[in-house]
Amino acid sequence: FRINLKNKNISLIIDFDSTIISCETLDEISNLLINNQPKKIKQIEDLTNQAMNGEIDFSKSLSKRLEILNINKDAIIEGTEIIKNKISASFTNNIDFIKSNSENIYIISGGFIDFIKPIANMFNIKPNHIFCNSFIKNDDSYILDKNNIMSQDLAKIRAIKQLKLNGTIVVIGDGYTDYEIKKYGYANIFIAYTEHVERKKVVEFADHTSNSFDDIINYLDNLRNS
Repeated sequence: FRINLKNKNISLIIDFDSTIISCETLDEISNLLINNQPKKIKQIEDLTNQAMNGEIDFSKSLSKRLEILNINKDAIIEGTEIIKNKISASFTNNIDFIKSNSENIYIISGGFIDFIKPIANMFNIKPNHIFCNSFIKNDDSYILDKNNIMSQDLAKIRAIKQLKLNGTIVVIGDGYTDYEIKKYGYANIFIAYTEHVERKKVVEFADHTSNSFDDIINYLDNLRNS
């Protein structure tokens, strides 16, 4: 490979929904659970977009979406299989690059470990390189684990603080919560990822805009060593 992240002292912080995968996980789960209730599906989509555009706090958006969905075990099992088929093409095409650099790659996402871990495994991204939400089983349904720092406001900031990374930190994602990592001084570069969705309110804050992981590799290749 032309670039070795460790040699260049670069750490990648990558979002999951609409970045590593082509969709928003909870939107897909809503299609499973409330596909005959278009009003509720629209509510879910609106809450997702409001959070990604920075219009409402992510934690508030997440709680409201889960209240509408009332997720069960079958939805998690079926949803996991759906998500496996939604991996972004340009990530799949560069799986060897990701595997070889996985020591310097982290997934920080507002999504859920049930859906993220199987895909992270495919890319050799270790469990301790994944920061995301989790469910707690409550009778027949699954509710948000509010003790998990990722369920709280500025969750991605809380997560990256724990990592204490050195060198050049590059954040890749489609949402305002990804940009916030740079906004609060915990990343050097924010790349707005637009392969699946382009949010104007996010792109305007980006150091670079990319619609494929190939482009990101080229961009990183041209960064000077830290």
